[in-house]
Amino acid sequence: MLRRPKPGDDEFEILRMQEEYLLEKGKNQNLQPAAQVINLRKAEHQTTKRCSPGTSTDRKPSKYAQTKGLSNNLHKRVKFDENISIVGDILEKNIDESNAKKIPESMDDNIYFPKIIPSVLGDIVEKTSDIQVELDFKQMPSQGFPVVTNQKDFSVKRNASTSITQEKMNVDEPPGNEMDSTNLHNNLPNQSYIVSTDDANAIHKDNIDILSKMSEKDILNEQHKLLNSLDPKLIEFIKSKRSAMSKGKEGIIRTPINSDEKENSMDITEESLADDILWDNDVLSHPHINKWLNFDKLERDKLDWMQGLQEHGIKPDEPYEARFNFQGYLLPYSIEYTEKTKTLFHHGEEPHRPGYTLNELFELSRSTIIQQRVMSLNAIAGILEYENAGIYKEIIEIPLSKIFFLIRIAMDENKLIILEPALKGMRNLLYNRLDEASLDALIGFRDAAYQPCLENDKSEIAETEYKESEIKDFHLAEIDIVAATLRTSILQRIYYILNHVKPSFNCVQYSLQILIRLVRNSLETAKEIIGTEHLMNAILVYFVPNTGINFCFEHGIVYNGKPVLSALKLIRILSLQSRDLSQTLVEKYNILKPLSTYLCSEVDGTYGLRLQIEAYSIFTNIMKFQLGMEEAMSICPIIVMALYKHVQGTSIFINSSILSATHAAVLLQFVNNFLLSGLNNLDYYKQQLYPLLTEGMHKWFTQTAQLDAFTCGHLRLVSSLFNCFETIITTDKLFIKELQESLLNLGKSAGIRIIMQSLTSNSNLLSGIEDTDIHNIKNLVTLGSCSSLKERVLPILNPGSPIPFLDSLFQLLNVIDNKNLAMFYLEQTLPYMQRISNTSPYLMNNWFTRMETDMIFNIIKLSSSLDIPETLKDLLYAVASKLCYILRIDKQMELEFLFDSIIFNKTWFTAQRLFNLVSLSEADGFSVALNNIEDIKACYRSVSLKFVDTGSIIILHKWQEPILPRDWIYLPILSLYSKSQENVAPKVVGDHANKIHLQIAGEREIIIKSSLEWILFNELCFPDLLKDIDVTDRFCRILCVFLCDNSLFLNKKIKMLLEKCVQILFKMGSKFDFDKELVGLHNFQDFYTQILEQFQSVSYGDDTFAACVLVPVAQKHNIKWRKLMWSEYAGCLRALDCPENQLCYGINDYLYPEELDESLLKSYHRALTCNLLREGTIAYKIAQHHVESFKLRIKR
Repeated sequence: MLRRPKPGDDEFEILRMQEEYLLEKGKNQNLQPAAQVINLRKAEHQTTKRCSPGTSTDRKPSKYAQTKGLSNNLHKRVKFDENISIVGDILEKNIDESNAKKIPESMDDNIYFPKIIPSVLGDIVEKTSDIQVELDFKQMPSQGFPVVTNQKDFSVKRNASTSITQEKMNVDEPPGNEMDSTNLHNNLPNQSYIVSTDDANAIHKDNIDILSKMSEKDILNEQHKLLNSLDPKLIEFIKSKRSAMSKGKEGIIRTPINSDEKENSMDITEESLADDILWDNDVLSHPHINKWLNFDKLERDKLDWMQGLQEHGIKPDEPYEARFNFQGYLLPYSIEYTEKTKTLFHHGEEPHRPGYTLNELFELSRSTIIQQRVMSLNAIAGILEYENAGIYKEIIEIPLSKIFFLIRIAMDENKLIILEPALKGMRNLLYNRLDEASLDALIGFRDAAYQPCLENDKSEIAETEYKESEIKDFHLAEIDIVAATLRTSILQRIYYILNHVKPSFNCVQYSLQILIRLVRNSLETAKEIIGTEHLMNAILVYFVPNTGINFCFEHGIVYNGKPVLSALKLIRILSLQSRDLSQTLVEKYNILKPLSTYLCSEVDGTYGLRLQIEAYSIFTNIMKFQLGMEEAMSICPIIVMALYKHVQGTSIFINSSILSATHAAVLLQFVNNFLLSGLNNLDYYKQQLYPLLTEGMHKWFTQTAQLDAFTCGHLRLVSSLFNCFETIITTDKLFIKELQESLLNLGKSAGIRIIMQSLTSNSNLLSGIEDTDIHNIKNLVTLGSCSSLKERVLPILNPGSPIPFLDSLFQLLNVIDNKNLAMFYLEQTLPYMQRISNTSPYLMNNWFTRMETDMIFNIIKLSSSLDIPETLKDLLYAVASKLCYILRIDKQMELEFLFDSIIFNKTWFTAQRLFNLVSLSEADGFSVALNNIEDIKACYRSVSLKFVDTGSIIILHKWQEPILPRDWIYLPILSLYSKSQENVAPKVVGDHANKIHLQIAGEREIIIKSSLEWILFNELCFPDLLKDIDVTDRFCRILCVFLCDNSLFLNKKIKMLLEKCVQILFKMGSKFDFDKELVGLHNFQDFYTQILEQFQSVSYGDDTFAACVLVPVAQKHNIKWRKLMWSEYAGCLRALDCPENQLCYGINDYLYPEELDESLLKSYHRALTCNLLREGTIAYKIAQHHVESFKLRIKR
């Protein structure tokens, strides 16, 4: 007997019993169950009776079904017979009716149970009445008739009141069913927003009738067809008109629900939107919302993120947080919401604004979702690229040190999808692409052999009194990002990436570019990189293999035995650092072997030409150190053949290939250095090279003469040819008649006139660009290759800049002994030189300005060998004088030439200039200055020159410093003043010490006398050369003479020179300003304090000294200078006197306007009553006048 289930049995027991029953029934087909359910109902009263297959079951839905959203439920409702009672539980049918097999009712003996209906009664709503009851009594209109009202307005009010009542009563269904039944499916508007004529209501009604007969799918299809056929501008106009109409429309106000009712109610209150366009897909107004899963109870706070964006205005000049797009570009405060821009809007603190803030990007970069990290790292990399380009200068300050650590941490990931944007970000941070592109543009010119050192100033570290190793990482990054980068073992990480991870081509290029920037940092960093043997071997094996280069570029070349251009550039920069590093590359890493292979390889494509350009440049750099000469000799046949091909096929017209011209230029630079090597067995190759150079000269000079437009890239070929002929003339002492004739024809051509005319517009010195316009980063040195002005590229870097070409041309003219030819070219530069002499120079410390200063020096050097007429001497002398402080610290030879040949050369002092000296009598003895010009030159040569040896190739980090300051004529005096301020050593006695003391005193006297003579000579003869030095600065420099020594200013000769210099400056006394920042002084107050102390101690009543002390105490200047002298240094008042004609200002300028400050008046009174003044002195007159004037004011 089968066991029956009991209340305590679990599921497993029930299943086991089921298996026993089925097993038993399988054995005995006649097995009957213990109980059966019998249908006792009559056939005519069965509630589950089916219709015959032929009978239609469709019926029209009731109004109740429509209001409840049950329009799609077309099954007949089950009816109950009141006389029949059913015994037992009534359960819902557990069979899928759609899949149930339809069988005739006569053979269907199954029993079906009706579905449970959740509620029997429908919604109870307030009865709608057409009668409007006015509960308030208004005053009868004066006309006697009611005021005419609009029926539409009346209807809106009625509907609004109805909706309020319905919302209060509706507790069963969500507000999605509160819509008008006629607009249930389509959510149709109640009025027309487009048509504004009298027939608007009729047209709108017809449209509603048509739409109500269509299904939602048909409406959407027709809408799609209509939108595709209309003009987009027309659609935007319709939307804007709809938006404007809907803004003015009165919205429906819903009554808020109490918190207790909210828990059990499915009503959701919604405010009407201000802008329908921003919320075209309003989820709460959807007609079938009640049928969605889990939408039986809507929570508004969870739907807020789907609301339309509210427009937020911003006040002018009000700052706001910066937001960036996915490419790192700074976005405006707001942009139009379109399909393209909608991805920039997200649910952050400012959802109405597009883009991501830096903090949001930082947070996303630490996300556990890979895609978010990649997106943020790419955006940060883009931000760094724009920052390096100076786009964000004076707009936003990017925290580079914080970003550095974020990117460096991401670089430690081995996932390629993260590693690539991390390396890109580090590349964009360290490697300035504009600077590198500008330096690479000089390849083929002689200046390409000089590379800047981009080491940061470590003075801030020295001020901390800590060693660099003791400074924390973040603080070090704030001072020097490159030093912080090296501290993070980045060389080892890059080695692991290149040798083990073996990433994509982009990752390899980013890694190599990071190494290039590290090499440029300093010679020590370059030595560290080249000393990392495993890193160098990985780079040479994978990216500088010994193979042919006749292939087309594709990203797949990496790790496939093909050379990479960035790796060759890295080797080129390393080869320029020092002879030791070049020797290491040649001997330890055997770099010349793959280079020779590249140069011997036939190339057709662009990438192969670029590889050969880098190979030629590296070979040329190594040859400068007299290394690799045997390898150079072995490839000479290849060089001759390549030169022959260029002579035959390369042109410099503007429509020809710049890359081909660059290839020819680096080839000629190789030939130039090969000829300079001085090898004994060069005659054989000279016999082959010289004819080719001559043939190329005829061809390319002729093409230059025919130019009507040009680029600097094409002219580099001719520049390299100039360098080759310069080498031939200087080494072989040859007179090349064909060269001079070709140059003369070139000088007369229209092409050279076009080149000369573009000289001024492409000048850095005349650009008007201030140093503040150049984008500089405090903790990362850049070259400043772009400015923040409209023309972002520096003028000298323009494609049409002729300056590198003209620099090579004038270098060649300096070695050709042809004065007529030199004068012919010199005259064409006079308009440019005139502008230089009349304009204060700009961008003097910019790296690329060096080419222009070299060109100007070559012009001046050329002119010094010619018989220059008097009319041009003043012009060239003024330019040479400016060039003295434009030259950088590595230009000692150039400065010495200027001193010897121009500045201190009496033949360059024109009669018109010397005529200004007639104001000085013979008694002044100044005429001796012209005879002692050699002593003056020796004085400036010994004191002024501060040359720093920068080596034969690379320029050290001092390249930004000038070899002479702007006020270099005062430099000997300033040098003595600086020494006098140093701590005085203990006095040594004895005969030898006395001799040394006398010798030092004699040298000091000579220096001061020579300096004052030269200063006075320039003040009288060349005042225009000093006009860009502020008058106040010049006056302070002269005052330093009184501080250099305690009695030297009393020397008769020096006293006379001082008086003359001071009186010249007093004529410009109206320009004195002691409150501004002075060049070379921390502040004038400390300096004036020193002057007062010195006057009080050792003035001996010197008139000139007293006149200088009295200048700042005039009534026109700041009162603090008068208070300082009359209160703290009243001891100097008794000796403070000089003739009135020696005063800087008239006596009235010290008396008027009358003094009003009470503390200063007390000082005047105290000086008068305490016998601190001598009667009749200037100081006495000043004090007495102001005190008496005060007494008169009191009496009035």
